[in-house]
Amino acid sequence: MEYTITMKESGSTEEALRVVERFETLPVESRLDVFKKLSAEAREELIGVLSNPGEIVRRISEEEMFFTIKQLGEAHAPSLLRATSGRQLRYILDVDLWRKDMFDPRAAHRWMKAIAGLSGDKVLQLVQVTDRELLAVAMDSVIRVQVTDPERDLLEQMDLLPQFTLDNLFFVDFRFPDMEDTAKAFLETIFEWSPEFYFGLMEELARGIPAENEEMALKWRRARLADHGFPEFDEALDIYHYLPQSMLSLTEPAPPVYDADEPIGGRAITEYPLKTIDAESLFMQGLKRIDDPAHKDRLSVELAHLANKVIIADGREPGSVDEIQRALRKVGGHINIAIEESCGYDLSEATELLESNHMEILFRRGFSLILELRKEAQRLIRSHEGGVENLGHPLAELLKALIQKRPFYAAHVIGERENREFESLDDLKTIRDHMNKAYSEENWEPI
Repeated sequence: MEYTITMKESGSTEEALRVVERFETLPVESRLDVFKKLSAEAREELIGVLSNPGEIVRRISEEEMFFTIKQLGEAHAPSLLRATSGRQLRYILDVDLWRKDMFDPRAAHRWMKAIAGLSGDKVLQLVQVTDRELLAVAMDSVIRVQVTDPERDLLEQMDLLPQFTLDNLFFVDFRFPDMEDTAKAFLETIFEWSPEFYFGLMEELARGIPAENEEMALKWRRARLADHGFPEFDEALDIYHYLPQSMLSLTEPAPPVYDADEPIGGRAITEYPLKTIDAESLFMQGLKRIDDPAHKDRLSVELAHLANKVIIADGREPGSVDEIQRALRKVGGHINIAIEESCGYDLSEATELLESNHMEILFRRGFSLILELRKEAQRLIRSHEGGVENLGHPLAELLKALIQKRPFYAAHVIGERENREFESLDDLKTIRDHMNKAYSEENWEPI
Protein backbone atom coordinates (compact mmCIF):
# COMPACT_ATOMS: atom_id res chain seq x y z
CA MET A 1 0.00 0.00 0.00
CA GLU A 2 1.29 3.45 -0.87
CA TYR A 3 0.03 6.22 1.40
CA THR A 4 -0.38 9.20 -0.94
CA ILE A 5 -3.59 10.82 0.36
CA THR A 6 -3.42 13.21 3.30
CA MET A 7 -6.38 13.75 5.61
CA LYS A 8 -7.09 17.17 4.06
CA GLU A 9 -7.23 15.67 0.57
CA SER A 10 -9.44 12.73 1.44
CA GLY A 11 -12.81 14.37 0.71
CA SER A 12 -14.71 13.32 3.85
CA THR A 13 -14.19 12.40 7.47
CA GLU A 14 -15.25 8.82 6.75
CA GLU A 15 -12.76 8.45 3.91
CA ALA A 16 -10.00 9.97 6.05
CA LEU A 17 -10.71 7.45 8.78
CA ARG A 18 -10.53 4.60 6.27
CA VAL A 19 -7.14 5.85 5.08
CA VAL A 20 -5.85 5.86 8.65
CA GLU A 21 -7.32 2.45 9.39
CA ARG A 22 -5.65 0.96 6.31
CA PHE A 23 -2.37 2.54 7.29
CA GLU A 24 -2.55 1.21 10.85
CA THR A 25 -3.12 -2.37 9.65
CA LEU A 26 0.26 -2.37 7.88
CA PRO A 27 3.33 -3.96 9.50
CA VAL A 28 5.44 -1.36 11.27
CA GLU A 29 8.22 -1.57 8.67
CA SER A 30 5.73 -0.80 5.90
CA ARG A 31 4.36 2.13 7.90
CA LEU A 32 7.89 3.43 8.30
CA ASP A 33 8.51 3.16 4.55
CA VAL A 34 5.37 5.24 3.98
CA PHE A 35 6.34 7.78 6.63
CA LYS A 36 9.79 8.28 5.08
CA LYS A 37 8.21 9.47 1.82
CA LEU A 38 5.84 11.99 3.37
CA SER A 39 6.39 15.74 3.44
CA ALA A 40 6.79 17.50 6.79
CA GLU A 41 3.18 18.70 6.59
CA ALA A 42 1.86 15.19 5.87
CA ARG A 43 3.95 13.75 8.71
CA GLU A 44 2.44 16.23 11.17
CA GLU A 45 -1.04 15.44 9.93
CA LEU A 46 -0.53 11.68 10.09
CA ILE A 47 1.01 11.63 13.56
CA GLY A 48 -1.92 13.70 14.82
CA VAL A 49 -4.52 11.07 13.88
CA LEU A 50 -2.77 7.79 14.65
CA SER A 51 -4.01 5.79 17.61
CA ASN A 52 -0.45 4.84 18.58
CA PRO A 53 1.95 7.45 17.11
CA GLY A 54 4.70 6.30 19.46
CA GLU A 55 5.33 3.24 17.27
CA ILE A 56 6.44 5.55 14.49
CA VAL A 57 7.95 8.39 16.51
CA ARG A 58 10.38 6.24 18.49
CA ARG A 59 11.81 5.04 15.15
CA ILE A 60 12.58 8.59 13.98
CA SER A 61 16.13 9.77 14.63
CA GLU A 62 16.69 12.92 16.66
CA GLU A 63 18.06 14.66 13.57
CA GLU A 64 15.07 13.67 11.42
CA MET A 65 12.58 14.86 14.03
CA PHE A 66 14.42 18.17 14.43
CA PHE A 67 14.55 18.76 10.68
CA THR A 68 10.85 17.92 10.22
CA ILE A 69 9.69 20.19 13.04
CA LYS A 70 11.95 23.05 11.94
CA GLN A 71 10.59 22.80 8.38
CA LEU A 72 7.11 23.38 9.77
CA GLY A 73 8.00 25.75 12.60
CA GLU A 74 7.31 24.88 16.22
CA ALA A 75 3.91 26.59 16.18
CA HIS A 76 2.76 24.42 13.27
CA ALA A 77 3.99 21.06 14.57
CA PRO A 78 1.95 20.39 17.73
CA SER A 79 1.33 16.70 16.99
CA LEU A 80 5.00 15.97 16.34
CA LEU A 81 6.09 17.97 19.37
CA ARG A 82 3.53 16.27 21.56
CA ALA A 83 4.86 12.87 20.48
CA THR A 84 8.61 13.60 20.77
CA SER A 85 10.62 11.31 23.00
CA GLY A 86 12.90 12.70 25.67
CA ARG A 87 15.97 12.06 23.50
CA GLN A 88 14.43 13.83 20.53
CA LEU A 89 13.38 16.83 22.60
CA ARG A 90 16.78 17.14 24.26
CA TYR A 91 18.50 17.07 20.86
CA ILE A 92 16.20 19.82 19.59
CA LEU A 93 17.08 21.98 22.60
CA ASP A 94 20.80 21.23 22.27
CA VAL A 95 20.80 22.44 18.68
CA ASP A 96 18.35 25.31 18.77
CA LEU A 97 18.91 27.09 22.09
CA TRP A 98 22.45 28.22 21.27
CA ARG A 99 24.07 30.62 18.82
CA LYS A 100 27.85 30.50 18.43
CA ASP A 101 28.12 28.66 21.76
CA MET A 102 26.09 31.37 23.47
CA PHE A 103 22.71 30.72 25.09
CA ASP A 104 19.95 32.29 22.99
CA PRO A 105 17.15 33.52 25.28
CA ARG A 106 14.82 34.36 22.39
CA ALA A 107 15.01 30.79 21.11
CA ALA A 108 14.45 29.52 24.65
CA HIS A 109 11.35 31.69 25.05
CA ARG A 110 10.00 30.46 21.71
CA TRP A 111 10.43 26.82 22.69
CA MET A 112 9.08 27.33 26.20
CA LYS A 113 5.94 28.88 24.74
CA ALA A 114 5.53 26.05 22.24
CA ILE A 115 5.91 23.36 24.91
CA ALA A 116 3.72 25.13 27.48
CA GLY A 117 0.98 25.34 24.86
CA LEU A 118 0.81 21.55 24.63
CA SER A 119 0.34 20.13 28.11
CA GLY A 120 1.72 20.02 31.64
CA ASP A 121 3.12 16.58 30.89
CA LYS A 122 5.15 17.98 28.00
CA VAL A 123 6.45 20.79 30.19
CA LEU A 124 7.50 18.20 32.75
CA GLN A 125 9.28 16.17 30.07
CA LEU A 126 11.23 19.25 28.98
CA VAL A 127 12.17 20.01 32.58
CA GLN A 128 13.33 16.45 33.17
CA VAL A 129 15.51 16.21 30.03
CA THR A 130 17.06 19.66 30.45
CA ASP A 131 20.30 20.03 32.37
CA ARG A 132 19.64 21.79 35.67
CA GLU A 133 22.18 24.48 34.80
CA LEU A 134 20.45 25.23 31.49
CA LEU A 135 17.01 25.22 33.11
CA ALA A 136 18.21 27.79 35.67
CA VAL A 137 19.63 30.01 32.93
CA ALA A 138 16.41 29.74 30.89
CA MET A 139 14.15 30.50 33.87
CA ASP A 140 16.36 33.41 34.90
CA SER A 141 15.81 34.90 31.45
CA VAL A 142 12.04 35.14 32.05
CA ILE A 143 11.60 35.76 35.80
CA ARG A 144 13.09 37.62 38.75
CA VAL A 145 12.77 35.93 42.13
CA GLN A 146 12.63 37.64 45.50
CA VAL A 147 12.67 35.81 48.81
CA THR A 148 10.92 36.97 51.96
CA ASP A 149 12.83 38.11 55.03
CA PRO A 150 12.20 35.52 57.79
CA GLU A 151 12.91 38.18 60.42
CA ARG A 152 9.94 40.33 59.37
CA ASP A 153 6.21 39.77 59.31
CA LEU A 154 5.05 38.56 55.88
CA LEU A 155 2.12 41.00 55.74
CA GLU A 156 4.50 43.91 56.21
CA GLN A 157 6.52 42.77 53.18
CA MET A 158 3.64 42.06 50.79
CA ASP A 159 3.40 45.59 49.41
CA LEU A 160 7.04 45.46 48.36
CA LEU A 161 6.95 41.98 46.81
CA PRO A 162 5.68 40.80 43.41
CA GLN A 163 2.17 39.37 43.42
CA PHE A 164 2.84 35.83 42.16
CA THR A 165 3.95 33.12 44.58
CA LEU A 166 3.28 29.43 45.04
CA ASP A 167 4.64 29.13 48.56
CA ASN A 168 4.64 32.56 50.29
CA LEU A 169 8.44 32.28 50.40
CA PHE A 170 9.56 32.98 46.84
CA PHE A 171 7.81 35.78 44.95
CA VAL A 172 8.11 36.08 41.20
CA ASP A 173 8.23 39.08 38.88
CA PHE A 174 7.95 38.44 35.14
CA ARG A 175 10.50 40.10 32.85
CA PHE A 176 8.24 39.99 29.78
CA PRO A 177 4.41 40.27 29.83
CA ASP A 178 4.05 37.83 26.92
CA MET A 179 6.03 35.19 28.84
CA GLU A 180 4.04 35.40 32.07
CA ASP A 181 1.61 32.53 31.40
CA THR A 182 4.43 30.35 30.07
CA ALA A 183 6.63 30.99 33.10
CA LYS A 184 3.74 30.24 35.44
CA ALA A 185 3.10 26.93 33.66
CA PHE A 186 6.74 25.95 34.16
CA LEU A 187 6.83 26.99 37.82
CA GLU A 188 3.56 25.23 38.67
CA THR A 189 4.65 22.05 36.88
CA ILE A 190 8.01 21.98 38.67
CA PHE A 191 6.40 22.67 42.06
CA GLU A 192 3.84 19.89 41.62
CA TRP A 193 6.45 17.43 40.34
CA SER A 194 9.11 17.99 43.00
CA PRO A 195 8.80 20.68 45.71
CA GLU A 196 12.39 19.94 46.73
CA PHE A 197 13.67 20.61 43.20
CA TYR A 198 11.47 23.71 42.99
CA PHE A 199 12.80 25.21 46.24
CA GLY A 200 16.40 24.52 45.23
CA LEU A 201 15.89 26.15 41.85
CA MET A 202 14.09 29.19 43.28
CA GLU A 203 16.75 29.71 45.92
CA GLU A 204 19.39 29.69 43.19
CA LEU A 205 17.40 32.16 41.10
CA ALA A 206 16.92 34.46 44.07
CA ARG A 207 20.69 34.51 44.77
CA GLY A 208 21.58 35.14 41.12
CA ILE A 209 22.73 32.70 38.46
CA PRO A 210 26.52 32.40 38.25
CA ALA A 211 28.18 32.51 34.84
CA GLU A 212 29.45 28.98 35.46
CA ASN A 213 25.91 27.66 34.90
CA GLU A 214 25.96 28.54 31.22
CA GLU A 215 29.51 27.21 30.85
CA MET A 216 28.53 23.88 32.41
CA ALA A 217 25.37 23.62 30.31
CA LEU A 218 27.49 24.24 27.19
CA LYS A 219 29.89 21.49 28.28
CA TRP A 220 27.07 18.92 28.58
CA ARG A 221 25.63 20.06 25.25
CA ARG A 222 28.95 19.67 23.43
CA ALA A 223 29.42 16.17 24.83
CA ARG A 224 26.02 15.05 23.57
CA LEU A 225 26.26 16.72 20.16
CA ALA A 226 29.66 15.14 19.53
CA ASP A 227 27.78 11.85 19.07
CA HIS A 228 25.77 13.48 16.26
CA GLY A 229 28.72 14.75 14.25
CA PHE A 230 29.10 18.14 15.96
CA PRO A 231 32.77 18.16 17.01
CA GLU A 232 34.84 21.04 18.34
CA PHE A 233 35.79 23.58 15.67
CA ASP A 234 39.42 22.44 15.36
CA GLU A 235 38.34 18.82 14.93
CA ALA A 236 35.68 19.77 12.37
CA LEU A 237 38.37 21.34 10.19
CA ASP A 238 39.75 17.83 9.52
CA ILE A 239 37.15 17.43 6.78
CA TYR A 240 39.12 19.99 4.74
CA HIS A 241 42.45 18.17 4.95
CA TYR A 242 43.87 16.96 1.66
CA LEU A 243 43.26 13.30 0.79
CA PRO A 244 44.91 11.47 -2.13
CA GLN A 245 42.82 9.19 -4.33
CA SER A 246 44.81 6.18 -3.11
CA MET A 247 43.04 6.47 0.25
CA LEU A 248 39.70 5.42 -1.26
CA SER A 249 38.74 1.83 -0.58
CA LEU A 250 37.07 -0.79 -2.73
CA THR A 251 36.77 -3.25 0.14
CA GLU A 252 33.30 -3.59 1.58
CA PRO A 253 33.19 -2.41 5.23
CA ALA A 254 31.75 -4.41 8.10
CA PRO A 255 27.97 -4.05 8.47
CA PRO A 256 26.74 -1.30 10.80
CA VAL A 257 26.53 -2.09 14.51
CA TYR A 258 23.50 -0.70 16.31
CA ASP A 259 23.80 0.41 19.92
CA ALA A 260 21.50 -0.79 22.67
CA ASP A 261 19.47 2.44 22.74
CA GLU A 262 18.39 2.24 19.11
CA PRO A 263 14.93 0.92 18.24
CA ILE A 264 14.47 -2.79 17.81
CA GLY A 265 14.70 -3.70 14.14
CA GLY A 266 17.40 -1.27 13.08
CA ARG A 267 18.59 2.29 13.10
CA ALA A 268 16.07 5.11 13.48
CA ILE A 269 14.89 6.96 10.38
CA THR A 270 17.29 9.60 9.06
CA GLU A 271 15.83 10.37 5.66
CA TYR A 272 16.25 14.11 5.15
CA PRO A 273 19.82 13.98 3.73
CA LEU A 274 18.61 11.79 0.86
CA LYS A 275 15.77 14.22 0.08
CA THR A 276 18.03 17.28 0.04
CA ILE A 277 20.98 16.21 -2.14
CA ASP A 278 20.72 16.52 -5.95
CA ALA A 279 18.81 13.45 -7.11
CA GLU A 280 20.31 13.51 -10.62
CA SER A 281 23.97 13.31 -9.57
CA LEU A 282 26.03 10.16 -10.11
CA PHE A 283 26.29 9.95 -6.33
CA MET A 284 22.53 9.75 -5.81
CA GLN A 285 22.00 7.46 -8.81
CA GLY A 286 24.56 5.08 -7.35
CA LEU A 287 22.91 5.32 -3.95
CA LYS A 288 19.54 4.36 -5.40
CA ARG A 289 21.08 1.08 -6.62
CA ILE A 290 21.98 0.00 -3.08
CA ASP A 291 19.40 -2.54 -1.96
CA ASP A 292 20.75 -3.31 1.51
CA PRO A 293 18.76 -1.17 4.01
CA ALA A 294 21.65 -1.36 6.49
CA HIS A 295 24.01 0.25 3.97
CA LYS A 296 21.47 2.94 3.12
CA ASP A 297 20.94 3.68 6.81
CA ARG A 298 24.69 3.93 7.33
CA LEU A 299 25.14 6.30 4.41
CA SER A 300 22.25 8.51 5.45
CA VAL A 301 23.49 8.86 9.02
CA GLU A 302 27.04 9.52 7.81
CA LEU A 303 25.72 12.24 5.49
CA ALA A 304 23.80 13.88 8.34
CA HIS A 305 26.84 13.84 10.63
CA LEU A 306 29.11 15.06 7.85
CA ALA A 307 26.77 17.98 7.16
CA ASN A 308 26.94 18.81 10.87
CA LYS A 309 30.74 18.93 10.64
CA VAL A 310 30.50 21.25 7.65
CA ILE A 311 28.17 23.52 9.63
CA ILE A 312 30.70 23.76 12.47
CA ALA A 313 33.76 24.14 10.21
CA ASP A 314 32.06 26.83 8.09
CA GLY A 315 30.67 28.75 11.06
CA ARG A 316 27.04 28.21 10.12
CA GLU A 317 24.02 27.99 12.42
CA PRO A 318 23.06 24.37 13.20
CA GLY A 319 19.51 25.36 14.09
CA SER A 320 18.72 26.75 10.63
CA VAL A 321 17.01 24.45 8.11
CA ASP A 322 18.44 26.57 5.29
CA GLU A 323 21.98 26.13 6.63
CA ILE A 324 21.48 22.37 7.02
CA GLN A 325 20.28 22.16 3.43
CA ARG A 326 23.23 24.23 2.18
CA ALA A 327 25.65 22.01 4.08
CA LEU A 328 24.05 18.86 2.63
CA ARG A 329 24.23 20.24 -0.90
CA LYS A 330 27.91 20.96 -0.36
CA VAL A 331 28.45 17.46 1.01
CA GLY A 332 26.61 15.90 -1.92
CA GLY A 333 28.52 17.94 -4.48
CA HIS A 334 31.96 17.14 -3.09
CA ILE A 335 31.14 13.43 -2.80
CA ASN A 336 29.82 13.41 -6.35
CA ILE A 337 33.09 14.92 -7.62
CA ALA A 338 35.08 12.18 -5.90
CA ILE A 339 32.85 9.46 -7.38
CA GLU A 340 33.06 10.91 -10.89
CA GLU A 341 36.85 11.00 -10.65
CA SER A 342 37.07 7.35 -9.61
CA CYS A 343 34.24 5.85 -11.64
CA GLY A 344 33.72 8.05 -14.66
CA TYR A 345 30.00 7.56 -15.14
CA ASP A 346 29.88 3.84 -14.36
CA LEU A 347 26.92 3.34 -12.00
CA SER A 348 28.04 -0.12 -10.87
CA GLU A 349 31.44 1.20 -9.82
CA ALA A 350 29.83 4.19 -8.16
CA THR A 351 27.63 1.89 -6.10
CA GLU A 352 30.61 -0.24 -5.04
CA LEU A 353 32.54 2.87 -4.05
CA LEU A 354 29.66 4.08 -1.89
CA GLU A 355 29.29 0.71 -0.20
CA SER A 356 32.99 0.52 0.66
CA ASN A 357 33.80 4.06 1.83
CA HIS A 358 32.83 6.35 4.65
CA MET A 359 31.13 9.48 3.33
CA GLU A 360 33.75 11.71 4.95
CA ILE A 361 36.52 10.02 2.95
CA LEU A 362 34.69 10.71 -0.31
CA PHE A 363 33.91 14.28 0.74
CA ARG A 364 37.56 14.96 1.52
CA ARG A 365 38.66 13.52 -1.83
CA GLY A 366 36.17 15.73 -3.68
CA PHE A 367 37.39 18.78 -1.78
CA SER A 368 41.00 17.77 -2.50
CA LEU A 369 40.32 17.97 -6.23
CA ILE A 370 39.05 21.51 -5.71
CA LEU A 371 42.21 22.27 -3.72
CA GLU A 372 44.37 20.99 -6.57
CA LEU A 373 42.59 23.29 -9.02
CA ARG A 374 42.92 26.17 -6.57
CA LYS A 375 46.69 25.69 -6.45
CA GLU A 376 46.81 25.82 -10.25
CA ALA A 377 44.75 29.00 -10.18
CA GLN A 378 47.04 30.61 -7.62
CA ARG A 379 50.06 29.86 -9.80
CA LEU A 380 48.31 31.45 -12.76
CA ILE A 381 47.41 34.55 -10.75
CA ARG A 382 50.95 34.95 -9.40
CA SER A 383 52.39 34.64 -12.90
CA HIS A 384 49.96 37.01 -14.58
CA GLU A 385 50.86 40.67 -14.72
CA GLY A 386 48.19 42.67 -12.97
CA GLY A 387 46.89 39.74 -10.96
CA VAL A 388 43.45 38.19 -11.04
CA GLU A 389 41.64 41.41 -12.03
CA ASN A 390 43.36 41.46 -15.45
CA LEU A 391 42.41 37.91 -16.35
CA GLY A 392 39.15 39.13 -17.82
CA HIS A 393 35.57 37.95 -17.71
CA PRO A 394 34.51 35.30 -16.71
CA LEU A 395 37.85 33.86 -15.53
CA ALA A 396 38.55 36.60 -13.01
CA GLU A 397 35.22 36.03 -11.23
CA LEU A 398 35.60 32.24 -11.37
CA LEU A 399 39.06 32.37 -9.81
CA LYS A 400 38.11 34.91 -7.14
CA ALA A 401 35.50 32.41 -5.91
CA LEU A 402 37.87 29.46 -6.25
CA ILE A 403 40.70 30.96 -4.15
CA GLN A 404 38.47 31.73 -1.17
CA LYS A 405 39.17 29.93 2.11
CA ARG A 406 35.96 28.01 1.42
CA PRO A 407 35.91 27.80 -2.39
CA PHE A 408 32.61 28.08 -4.25
CA TYR A 409 31.54 28.07 -7.88
CA ALA A 410 30.77 31.52 -9.35
CA ALA A 411 28.09 30.05 -11.56
CA HIS A 412 26.32 33.37 -12.11
CA VAL A 413 29.07 34.49 -14.52
CA ILE A 414 28.45 31.55 -16.86
CA GLY A 415 24.69 31.88 -17.14
CA GLU A 416 23.26 30.33 -13.97
CA ARG A 417 21.01 32.25 -11.62
CA GLU A 418 23.31 32.31 -8.60
CA ASN A 419 26.58 31.11 -7.17
CA ARG A 420 26.67 27.65 -5.60
CA GLU A 421 28.88 24.88 -4.28
CA PHE A 422 30.88 22.72 -6.68
CA GLU A 423 28.74 19.82 -7.85
CA SER A 424 30.64 17.90 -10.52
CA LEU A 425 33.89 17.48 -12.41
CA ASP A 426 32.32 19.56 -15.19
CA ASP A 427 32.46 22.57 -12.86
CA LEU A 428 36.20 22.07 -12.40
CA LYS A 429 36.64 21.45 -16.13
CA THR A 430 34.90 24.72 -16.98
CA ILE A 431 37.36 26.69 -14.85
CA ARG A 432 40.36 24.74 -16.14
CA ASP A 433 39.28 25.34 -19.74
CA HIS A 434 39.15 29.09 -19.12
CA MET A 435 42.56 28.92 -17.42
CA ASN A 436 44.05 27.06 -20.40
CA LYS A 437 42.65 29.70 -22.71
CA ALA A 438 44.33 32.40 -20.64
CA TYR A 439 47.65 30.53 -20.81
CA SER A 440 47.46 30.35 -24.59
CA GLU A 441 46.46 33.93 -25.34
CA GLU A 442 49.16 35.88 -27.13
CA ASN A 443 48.90 38.93 -24.88
CA TRP A 444 49.78 36.90 -21.79
CA GLU A 445 53.43 36.46 -20.93
CA PRO A 446 54.77 34.94 -17.72
CA ILE A 447 57.06 37.19 -15.67
